Amino acid sequence: MAAPAAAPPPAKVTQANAPVISLANFEERKHEIAQQLHKAASEVGFFYITDHGISQEEIDRAFATGIKFLDREKEFKTTWPFNPDSYLGYRGPDELETVTGNRLWEWFSVGRYGTKGYNYHAQAFEGEEWPQELGEEFRQVALSFQERTHDIALKILRALWISLGRDESELDDPFDITSPENPSFMAWNKYPALTSEQIEGLKNGKGKLPPRLHAHADMDVLTILFNRVGDVGLEIAPGKDSENLDEIIEDVGNIWNHVPVAKEWLPLDPRPGCITVNVGDGLTRWTDGVFKSTYHRVRAPKQGDPTGERYSIPYFVNPRLNYIMQGPKKRWGPITGFDILSKTGNAYAARRNSPDKSWQEAAYTDEIAELNAETAEGRADLLAKNGVTRKQRDSVVGNGNGSGVQASALRVARPAVAQRAPRAAGALRRSALVGAPLRMARAF
Repeated sequence: MAAPAAAPPPAKVTQANAPVISLANFEERKHEIAQQLHKAASEVGFFYITDHGISQEEIDRAFATGIKFLDREKEFKTTWPFNPDSYLGYRGPDELETVTGNRLWEWFSVGRYGTKGYNYHAQAFEGEEWPQELGEEFRQVALSFQERTHDIALKILRALWISLGRDESELDDPFDITSPENPSFMAWNKYPALTSEQIEGLKNGKGKLPPRLHAHADMDVLTILFNRVGDVGLEIAPGKDSENLDEIIEDVGNIWNHVPVAKEWLPLDPRPGCITVNVGDGLTRWTDGVFKSTYHRVRAPKQGDPTGERYSIPYFVNPRLNYIMQGPKKRWGPITGFDILSKTGNAYAARRNSPDKSWQEAAYTDEIAELNAETAEGRADLLAKNGVTRKQRDSVVGNGNGSGVQASALRVARPAVAQRAPRAAGALRRSALVGAPLRMARAF
C-alpha cells in the first residue's frame, strides 16, 4: 500500500497572506477570535487587527500630538532625558548615534503618568510629569490613546488566555491600567526625511544600506503598532532561520545585546483600517514558548519608496512592576514587570556608554542582517569576519540604577525573587516566521 502523501508545509507569510483578525462583536465571537489569535501568535507572531474600535480621527490626533513634541527644538526635547529603568523619555539623534552609528531614528515615550510614575526602588509613586509647554491637550490625548489601546491589548490577551484553556481573569491584576505600578507605555518613533544624496552616503562599500532600526524582537508582552498608510519599511524575517533561544530569551536585554540573523526579510506594510500587533519576548517566556516573538526591523528606503519623514506609534504592554511572571512549565526563570523594562533599558544605556562598537557594527551592517548561515558554526564564522566574536559580544547589562554594569550578555544577573529555572530538554528555536513548520519561533 502506498504511503499517504505528506502534508504540504505551511505557506510562507507574506504581505498578501499575513493574518487579519477582526475584533467585531468580541464578546459573542470571543472563542472564535481566540482560536484565530492562537494560530497567528503561535505560528507567526505578527498579525493585523481590524474592527478594533479606534477611529482614524483618534489615530491622526495621536500622531499630530507626538509630532508637536518631536518637531520642537533640540534644547527643549533633551530636557526630557531617557530613563533606562522606566524606558520613558526622549532619545534623540545625538544620543542614538552613539548606539546605532547613524542618525536615522528619534524617540519619545510616555506612560500613564507621563515620564514619571512609580519608583520601583523606593516602592513609591512619585507623581506625574508632562511637557507643560505643549498644553493640557498633549496629556489628555496621550492618556486617552493609551486607555483605548490598552483595551484592545487586553481583548487580545484575554482571547489568547482562553485559547490556552486558562482563566482570563488571571490578567485583571497584572494589567490593571489604573494601578500606580502600571508600566505600559506609548512611544512616538520618527525616522527623518532622507535626500537621495543622503541615501547614497549611507551605503557601505558593497552598495548596501543599513536599516533605520536594527533587527530585534520586542522585550514586552505585546506590542500594538500604529503606522500611517504609505509609511513603508517594517519588515519581518520569515523562513527556516532559527536560533537557540534558551539563553537569548533569558537575557531580557537581548534587543541591545544580540545580533539576529535572517536569510530574508519580507515587508509588512500598513493596511487601511488595521493596526499591527506582535508578540513580545515577555509573552514567549510566559507561555513557555507557545507564542512566538518574531524578528523585525525598519529598513532604509528602497528605490521608489517615499523618502519623507516616517512616523509610528507603538504601545508596549507589560504587567505591573511588582508582578512576577513565569510560564507554567518554568522553561525560563521568573521576572517582574520592572525586570522587563529596566534590564532592557540598562542594556541600552550600557551600550550607549560603551566604547566597544562591535555590536553596533554588526547590528547595522546589512551583510550581517541578511546572513545566509545554515549552521551555528557558519553564523559564528560570518560574525567573526565582521569583528564580532563571542568574547566581544560579552555585553553590558543594567544593574537597576540606570548606569549599566559589565556582565555577560548571556548570563544576566537576576533579582532575588527570580531564581533561574532549570533548562527544559531541547532547544527553543527562534524562527523568523513561517516557511517551514515552526519548532518554537520568535522575533524583534
